[in-house]
Amino acid sequence: MPNKRRVLITDCVHNREDFFHAMDKVRCDSDVPSPRNLDALADFLVDAGIDRITCANWAMNEADATAINAVLSDIGVKLFR
Repeated sequence: MPNKRRVLITDCVHNREDFFHAMDKVRCDSDVPSPRNLDALADFLVDAGIDRITCANWAMNEADATAINAVLSDIGVKLFR
C-alpha cells in the first residue's frame, strides 16, 4: 500500500478559495498543480496521496463546506475540524 500523507491546516478557512490556497501551501515539491476548483481539488488530493486533512481554524460557509465535503467523501479523504 502506498504511503499516504496527512495535512494540517492552521490558516483560517472561510471559503473554498481559502481551502484551495491552503492546499497550495502543502504542495511542496510535487508536480501536481494547485487546485483552483472542486474537480482539480479531487485530482490534487488523489495525486498527492493525501488521505487526511485536519483544519484547526474552520470557519467555512455552509455552501462551500458542503461542496468540499462531498468531494472529500467521494475520494475517501477524511476531514477533521
